[in-house]
Amino acid sequence: MKIEVSCKNGSSKKAKGDLLEGLAKKLLLAQNYDVIEEIRTVGAELDLLCKHKVNGKEIYVECKAQKDPVSAPVLRQLWGTVDFEDYSEGWLITTSELTKDAKGFVESWKTKPKEKSSRLSFYTPELIIDSLKSASIIRTPPTDSAKKFAGSSDALGDWTLLLSEFGVYWCVYTLKGGAPFGVLVYSASTGEHIKDKETINNLSLLDSTLADYDLEIGIKSEQSISTNLSKKLPPVVEVQIGESWDDYRPARPKDFVGRDVTQKDILNFLSSAKTNSGTRIFAITGNSGLGKSSLIAKLRDRARNKHYRKKYFVYAVDIRGAREPSYIPASLIEALREAQKNGFGNTSDLSLTDPSSPLNSESISAYLDSLREKEQVVCLIFDQFEELYSKPELFGIFKAAKDLMLDVASSKSNIVLGFAWKTDSTTQQDHPAYHLWHELSDHRKEFRLGVFESGEISNSLTKFEKEIDQKISAEIRHQISQVSQGFPWLLKKLCINLYEGIVKGENTDSLFVDLDIKRLFEADLDVLTQQELVCLRLIAQKAPADWSEIIETSGTTVLNSLVHKRLVIKSGDRLNVYWDIFKDYLLSGNVPVVPYNYIPSSDVSSLLNICTKLLIDKYVTSGEIGQKTALNEKTIWNIGADLVMLGLAERDGTSFKVSSKLGNNDEETILKSLRNVMSKHALKILLFKNHAGKTINHDTILENLKQCTPKAKFGDKTWNTYCNRLTNYLIYTGFLLQAGRNIVVQDTGTVILDREGLARRGKQRGKVFSISVSPFSVLMEMENISSSGAKIEDVQRNALSVLKRFELVTVNQGLVTLNMDSIEKSGGNKEAIWAAAKNESSFLSCIDLMTESPDLDTREIAEKISDEFELNWSKGSKVRNGGILKQWSSWVKEGIELTIVPTPPGRPNKSLQQDI
Repeated sequence: MKIEVSCKNGSSKKAKGDLLEGLAKKLLLAQNYDVIEEIRTVGAELDLLCKHKVNGKEIYVECKAQKDPVSAPVLRQLWGTVDFEDYSEGWLITTSELTKDAKGFVESWKTKPKEKSSRLSFYTPELIIDSLKSASIIRTPPTDSAKKFAGSSDALGDWTLLLSEFGVYWCVYTLKGGAPFGVLVYSASTGEHIKDKETINNLSLLDSTLADYDLEIGIKSEQSISTNLSKKLPPVVEVQIGESWDDYRPARPKDFVGRDVTQKDILNFLSSAKTNSGTRIFAITGNSGLGKSSLIAKLRDRARNKHYRKKYFVYAVDIRGAREPSYIPASLIEALREAQKNGFGNTSDLSLTDPSSPLNSESISAYLDSLREKEQVVCLIFDQFEELYSKPELFGIFKAAKDLMLDVASSKSNIVLGFAWKTDSTTQQDHPAYHLWHELSDHRKEFRLGVFESGEISNSLTKFEKEIDQKISAEIRHQISQVSQGFPWLLKKLCINLYEGIVKGENTDSLFVDLDIKRLFEADLDVLTQQELVCLRLIAQKAPADWSEIIETSGTTVLNSLVHKRLVIKSGDRLNVYWDIFKDYLLSGNVPVVPYNYIPSSDVSSLLNICTKLLIDKYVTSGEIGQKTALNEKTIWNIGADLVMLGLAERDGTSFKVSSKLGNNDEETILKSLRNVMSKHALKILLFKNHAGKTINHDTILENLKQCTPKAKFGDKTWNTYCNRLTNYLIYTGFLLQAGRNIVVQDTGTVILDREGLARRGKQRGKVFSISVSPFSVLMEMENISSSGAKIEDVQRNALSVLKRFELVTVNQGLVTLNMDSIEKSGGNKEAIWAAAKNESSFLSCIDLMTESPDLDTREIAEKISDEFELNWSKGSKVRNGGILKQWSSWVKEGIELTIVPTPPGRPNKSLQQDI
C-alpha cells in the first residue's frame, strides 16, 4: 500500500504542504501529541515541534510528501538535528518508501542501545496507515467489495490512500491484461464505494497518477464494466521496419549501415546494467532524419543474434501508438512477457499493480530478481518520444513514462529503459513536459547521433548498387555524397530519386541529382490526386491522427492509397506522415537548410567560360569544347564535373550540355543559378551568421572555411587555394564585396556581371568611405536613372562612384543600369543607400562619435575620423578640402538623424536603433 498527497493542477506547493500537515496531525493525535510550532515549511516538506499531552515530552517531526524514495543522508540529518538540539525524539513521516541504503540505516539503527535507538522513529506509508487504522481514523481497504466488482482478485492492482482537498479515499487499480486501466474509489473513513459523479470529476482534476486512469469505471453500467475489464491489453505498437530498401520507414537491419561505435556503446551500456550501480536509462537523440528509429531496429535485431540472444532482450515501442497513460505500463508488461517467451527470467504470470511504482509490483519484482540470477538484461525502448510534447492531451502518457523512468533509475535492477527523440522538435518550450524531461537529464546517458562519416556514405551507396544490381558512376557517387552532406534521410531520398530515374530509362551518367529538397518533396505531391493531398495535409496537421477520424473525413480508398504510396505510416490505429521533415514541409512549406560544402576544382571565370560554350539542346563533346577554348580535354572534364555538381550542366559520358533547368546559357542566367546554389553553401551561411555587415580579411574567411569542414585535412597551400576560390565564387554571386585586400560580408541581392570592372572596383574600394557628394544627390541620381538605364555621361560622376561602391548600379559599355534585385531587397532607393552605408566602418564610427559627443559639430567629427582612418585632408586645395568636409558632414548628419530613437521630452536623445 502507498500514500499519495495530491492537489489540483496548478495548485501551489503550500497547498500540498497543508494536506501533509493534516495527515501529520492525525498521526500525531493518534499518538497523543499536539503540534506546538512549525519550524520550517518548504513546499511539501514540514518540520514540526510537537509536545505529548500527558508527559510533556517534546519531539521533532520531519514530514515529506514525495514520490522519490527517502535516502540514508536524510535519516542521518534527522539524527543530527535531534542530537544537536537535544530533542527527546525525532520522527520521520514520509509518504514514500525508503531506498536500499536508507533501509540499511534503519536496520543498523535498531541494533544500537535502546536509549539511543528509541530516539528515532520512521513512519513509512505502511506504518502510517496502520496507525491511522488503529486510531479508527480510516478503515481497512474494502478488498471484498472491490473484488466483487472487478470479478476476481487478479483484476485488482495495488491500493493507494489518496489525500486530497476533496477528502481521503481508498483507491485501487483495476487491471486489464495485467496492466492498470481504471480506478475504483472508496471512502477511507466508511469504506463506501464512491459512485457520485461530481466527486469523481473533482478527483480527476488532481495532479495525480490515479487521475490519468479511468475513474468512472466504478459508476458505469454493467455492460460497460464487463467490456472495460476484459483481459485484453491496450494495443502496443512495436517499431516497424520497411519492406524494402526504398521504403521510407526505418531501414531493414540488413540495409542498415554505420553507427558502429554507437551500437557498441549501447550494447556495452546494457552489459553494465548487470554489474554496476549506475543509471539504467539512456537516450538516443539527434535531429530529424538521422536514423534513430533505424538504429533502434538494428539494436533489436542484433540482440537476437547468436552472440547476444541469451544476454539481452530488446523490445522497441512506437510511442505514436499511445492514446492513454495505460500504454506505458502495457508496454512494460508486453516487453517482459515477450522476454519470457525468449528464455529471459522466470515464467510466472506477470501483473503490474501500481503504475506510479511499476517495478514494485510483487510479480515484477520477483521477475527482475530472476533476471539478476540468470545475468540477463531486458531493454525497453520508446521511440518517437517527442510526440508526447506535441499535444496537451498526451501529457498524462508522458507522466506515466516519467514514473517508469524514475522507478527503473532507482531500482538498479536488470532492466534498462531507452528513449529516442528528435532534438530539432518544434515543440513549444513552455510545454510542461519539455522542461520536466530536460530536468531529468541527470538520470540518463545520452547517445547523440550526427551526420554520416564519408565511409558510412560510401557503404550506403555500395548497398544501393547491390539493391538495384547496377553500378553507378564515380561522378554520380561523388555527387550524391556531396549533396547529401551525410544526412541519412537525404541520402536515402536522393538514392530513391536516382532509382526512379533509372526505372524511367534515363542514363545514370546524364542524371542530375537535384540539390533542391523542396523540389524532391514537390515530386512526392505531384503524383497525388486532390483528395489524397487534402487527406495527407489533414494527417500532418493532426499527427498522430486517429485512423477512424481520417476514414470518416477522407474515405478508405484515399487513405489506403497514401499508405500504399508509403507517404503515410500506420502505428496501431494512429496515422503519421512518413518523415517529420516531410510533415513540417506539408504544414509550413519550409524545408530544412542542408549546408552545401562542395569546393569546386576550377575558378569561377573558367566555369563561366566553358558553360557559355555549351549548347542548350544538344550535348557537346569535350573535344569540341577544347577547340573553342584552347583547353585540353582533362581540364574540360574537371570543369565539366564542377558544372554538373553545381547544377549548371548535364553530362553524357565526356559530352556536356546546359542544364535543362537553366533554359539559357548567358552569363546572367548562369550566375543567378550559381547564386541559388551558393546561397546554401556552408561557408556563406557561416560568414553571414558570424560577420554580416562587417569587413573581414582572408584569414577570417579561412578560419570559417575550416569550421565548415572540420574533418578535412589539407595542407596550408591547399587551404589558401580553396579559400580564395570560394571567396571569388561568393563575390561573383553577390554575397561578398571586395574592399582592397579586405572583404565586406554584404548581400548585394544579385550577381556581379561586370567581370572586367570587378577586380578594378576591388582595388579602388578603399577602407574609408570618403565622398564628395551628398546623400541627397546620390538619391536624386538614382531616381533619374530609368528602368532601361542611362548613359554614363548623363550620371553625375561623384554620385556614380558612390553607387558603384555600394553595388547599386552596373556599368557596361557606357550604360549605367540599376541593380534592381538589391534595391528591391532593401525596400527602395533610399533604403538601399543606407543599408549599404551601414556597412562602412568609417561612417559608423562617425555616428558613434556623434552619439558619444553630441556637442561636437560634424566638421570636428570628420576630422577625428580622418585621424582614426589616416585620411589626409590636407591634400589638394582648400576649396576641395572644404567640399569633402561639407559632403562628409551631410552624410554624418543625415545618418545620425536616421538612427536616433525619439525619446520623451526632457530625456537625452542619444540612443541608437540597431539598424540604419
